[in-house]
Order: sequence, then structure tokens, then C-alpha cells
Amino acid sequence: MNAIKTIDLTKKFPRTSGYRDLFHLRSRKWITAVDKVSLEIGEGEFFGFLGPNGAGKTTFIKMLCSLVFPNSGAAYVLGHDVTREEQTVKGLVGLVSSEERSFFWRLTGRENLKFYAALYQLSGRAANRRIDELLHLVGLENEADMRFQNYSTGMRQKLAIVRGLLSEPRVLFVDEPTRSLDPVSAQAVRAFLKEKVVNREKTVVLATHNLTEAEQLCDRLAIMDHGHVAAMGTVKELRSLFQTHEDCHLEVGNLPGELLARLTEIEGVLECNLSKNGNENSILDMKIVNREAVLPRLLGLIMGSGAQVYNCQLNDMPLEEIFTYALGKRAPEKR
Repeated sequence: MNAIKTIDLTKKFPRTSGYRDLFHLRSRKWITAVDKVSLEIGEGEFFGFLGPNGAGKTTFIKMLCSLVFPNSGAAYVLGHDVTREEQTVKGLVGLVSSEERSFFWRLTGRENLKFYAALYQLSGRAANRRIDELLHLVGLENEADMRFQNYSTGMRQKLAIVRGLLSEPRVLFVDEPTRSLDPVSAQAVRAFLKEKVVNREKTVVLATHNLTEAEQLCDRLAIMDHGHVAAMGTVKELRSLFQTHEDCHLEVGNLPGELLARLTEIEGVLECNLSKNGNENSILDMKIVNREAVLPRLLGLIMGSGAQVYNCQLNDMPLEEIFTYALGKRAPEKR
């Protein structure tokens, strides 16, 4: 069963520049935040929406949480329609947002959680037990009775995760979880999501523009741009879709000078540059395609000449290049 399924999901917002626009409905201009997105996310999957600011990631998540209704198309969470079964969907999902203003700054962390637990109809011992369990899970049990205004940015983000988990949701949406965090705190939040949340058989949907975060956490990615899904798949699948070549680095000893010309003649070798390292070994930096066919021929030719291969390194296409290439494949549509 799919945790999430969308069919041509679309959301448009009116573009207003003043009060006068509110009364001129026919001439109103619209901004398409999400444009006919169709996808499926499996139960237990860690799925990521990767894209620049304004790509439509947050709007997409809000529709799946029944916080914003689509203009057209359909979306289902665990088989329930986000528009027609709003209350059921809200009981199945949790949302982690980095928006600090949604907390009460003069209340303690525990008092904030009790307030939100009451909104989920949790109270008394059941609420206290759940809050204590989650505070221990994120390592905030000793800071639970501090005022929220005295929390560090990392502690506030951890409290936001606790709030999102209060209702024991089957699907957790996480919007920019490490925004404004230092590298150490960001890595701690990522480790918590991957090791503590997903292992509890929850589906997690992440919205981020952080490439490292997406590659570390997500089983699959959808790259969004101007409301469209420009590409979708695992990082490996995205590499195979967009990668035009691989960088091959070889360290070779006793390489005959005349061999370089023969290497460049191999079909699939796009570029070959020769240099020397501190040990006087030859360094071959090459760009190749179809490694399965090209690499055996390269190594066979080099070793057949009497040279020794000390190191062979193939570098996959970085996610940054995949991201840039995917966004560059289609020019932004004029609105």
C-alpha cells in the first residue's frame, strides 16, 4: 500500500498587490505553486523533495497535511482523500516545521508540549508519558523545564520534532529541519531522523534545499522546480539519467610514453590528461563513458605494456551537478 499518492495535484494562489485586487476577481493573476504533480510514496520510505526556495515543496507538503486544499487533482494519504477526509488525514500525519514563532516563548519546553498534546486530545498521564518518552528520545529531558526563549536553535528544532511526533503519526512531514543550524547540530538532527524515526516504521517526507541532507537521508528524491517535478528516483537512478561521463583517476608506474595516444583511441575515452606526482609515477586523469566496457580495456592495455597500476579511482557525478542539470533541462515557464 502506498503511504501517499497524488494525481495531477495543482495549487494556485492569487497574486495581489493591494486591497483593490481583492475586488477584481476576473482580472486577478495567479501564481502556480504546484503544477500537475503525480507521484507515489511507499510505506516506510524516506522520500525527499529537493529544490530551491519557491519550488513548491512547502505548498505540496501542506496539501498532503490537509492544511491547504488543491485547486485540482487529487491526493491520498494512506488511502484517504486529503480534501474529503480532512480530519482523518490530520490524525494520520505529523508536521515538523522550523517556524519558531509557532511556539510560546515564555512557556517551558514541557509546557509547550502539553499545550499541543491537548490539541491532539492527549492529557493527564498519557500525555506526560508520551512527552517524557519523546524528550528522552531527542535528549532534551534535562532542558524540558527551561523557557523556550532560552533554548538554542538546535534545541528548538528538536522540540519541533517532538511536537510533530506527539500524536504518533504514521506519516511524518519534515520541512527544512536543519535550516539555520550549525553543522554539528544539523548532523545530529539528521542522524535522529534516520535512526530513531524511520526505524519505527514511519514514512518520512522531507522538504529541503540542502543537497548533503537529501543524499544522506532519502531513499528517493523528487527534484522540484517552479511547481514541477523535474526528475525523480534514487540518487543512483538520477545519476544514470543525467550523468554524461565519469571521472577516472589512475596512478601508473613505468608508463611508456607512446601508450598515451593508444589510450585516447579507445572508444568511450572522452579525454585523457597526463601528469606526474611526487613519486614520479604517471597520473592519468580521464573522462570516460560506459565504464563496464571501457575500464577493462584501459587496464588491460596499460598492464599489457608492462606498466603497473597503483591506484584506480572512479568519481560519481556529485548530487550538486545532478541538481543543476535537472533544473537546467527546462527553462522556467512564463506566468
